Amino acid sequence: MNTFLDRVGSPELDWIQVEVTSRCNAACIYCPQPFLGHNQHMSFGLFKNLLPYLGYTDLVYLQGWGEPLLNPDLFSMIRACKAKGKRVGFTTNGMLLTDETICRIVDLETDIISISLAGATPATHDRIRKGTDLVKIIENIEYMQQIKAKKKARLPEVHFSYLMLASNLNELQETVGLAKRLGVEQIVGSHLTWILNNSLLPEALFNLEEEQQRFSDILEATAAEAKKENLTFAFNSPVLQKQAAHCTENVCRSCVVSVNGDVGPCVFTSSTLLQDNRQPLVHVFQNSLEPCYPLSFGNIAHESLTRIWEKKAYHQFRNLHDPEMTIPGNPSQLPQSCRSCCKKEV
Repeated sequence: MNTFLDRVGSPELDWIQVEVTSRCNAACIYCPQPFLGHNQHMSFGLFKNLLPYLGYTDLVYLQGWGEPLLNPDLFSMIRACKAKGKRVGFTTNGMLLTDETICRIVDLETDIISISLAGATPATHDRIRKGTDLVKIIENIEYMQQIKAKKKARLPEVHFSYLMLASNLNELQETVGLAKRLGVEQIVGSHLTWILNNSLLPEALFNLEEEQQRFSDILEATAAEAKKENLTFAFNSPVLQKQAAHCTENVCRSCVVSVNGDVGPCVFTSSTLLQDNRQPLVHVFQNSLEPCYPLSFGNIAHESLTRIWEKKAYHQFRNLHDPEMTIPGNPSQLPQSCRSCCKKEV
C-alpha cells in the first residue's frame, strides 16, 4: 500500500543516473571496474520500481561503472522512460553499436548517446581505453548518422565524452574537427579525479601545477575552435579544487541508483565500488590512499525513491552541499568519501 508521502509526488530532480550494469567489455587503464567485487546487470523488474517517481525528473541517464549496451534490458528501460515522457541518455564505449543496436536506439528516440574518448588518434585512444578501437568507433558513429538520415530522425544527439589526461590533452583540439565531421553536437571534457593508483598520478592534470598555463591554453584554444564550428565544449578548470562543502556533482538536484538499487549522491560513493571481500576500493587523494566508502540512503527494492529522497539523513547531507545555504556546511561533517574527493568548488 502506498503511503501518503509516496502519493504526494516525485522529487524534483534535474536528472536521475541509473547504473544499469557494472559489467564492461573494455579495460581502461584508469577505471576501477576490473576490481569490482560484483559484475551484474540491473534487472528490468528492479528498474521499474523507479518509474512511478520520475514525474519531476528532466533526464534519466542510464550509466554507471559498466557498459550499458551489455544489459539486454537496456532498450526496455529506454522505452519505459520515453513512455513516461522523460529524456533518456547513456554513455558508451562505442564498440557495441551494431546495425541492430543503432536502429533500436534511433527508433526509440533515445535523446542522447555519448561516446567515450581518450584521444583523437587510435594510438593514443586505444592505449588508454584498452579493449576499444577508435577506428571501429568512428565507423559506428558514421553508420549511426547514416541510419538517422535514412529514417529522417533528429535523435539521438551524439556527444563526445573526452577524458582529459596529461598524455592526451595535446589531441583534445583535434576532437573538434572529428566531432564536426561526424555530426557530434557536444564535447564534454572531464578530469581524472578518481585516481586508482600512484602510477596514474602523472596523468591527473590538477597534480601538475607547473603545467597549468599550458593546460589552460589548450582548453581555451579548443573552446575557441568549438565555438567557431558551432559546437558546445563543456569543461572545468584543471586546477586542483580546494576543500569546501559544496560539490560540483549537483548532489542537491540529482541522485544515482546503483546496479543493486542503492540510492546515493554520486558514482564515487556507490556500493558498486566494493571488492570481492566487501572492502571498499582505495584511491589516491593528496598523496595518500583513501578508502571509497559506500554511501546509501536507501534501496529502491524496499522503498520508494520519494521516501528515500525525503529522509532526514539525506536532507542533512544535501544541506552540507547546498550552495544556496546562508551558512555553508562544515566540511568536517561530510562523509569520509566526500572529504577525500576532488569534485569540490573553490
